[in-house]
Amino acid sequence: MERWQGVISAEDVAHLYNDKLGHWLLLEVIKIGRSGKEEEFKLIAYERKKGHLLELMDEDDWDWDKKYIFVFADPNTLCEL
Repeated sequence: MERWQGVISAEDVAHLYNDKLGHWLLLEVIKIGRSGKEEEFKLIAYERKKGHLLELMDEDDWDWDKKYIFVFADPNTLCEL
């Protein structure tokens, strides 16, 4: 089983960021906390090229009613959501 399947926390995203340096992450926002910050996520996919993720979202069955974010796992910066 992939380590990042299912619902993951913001802390898990930070670990995922470090595991996937140089990749774009496409995350579905599952839960937003009282402060308005995203707290729980689901990893949809990760790719070296953002365009591949955009192609995925272009599919006919994409659920546009959900909230998604892109995160670039930049090896030169810390993860900030």
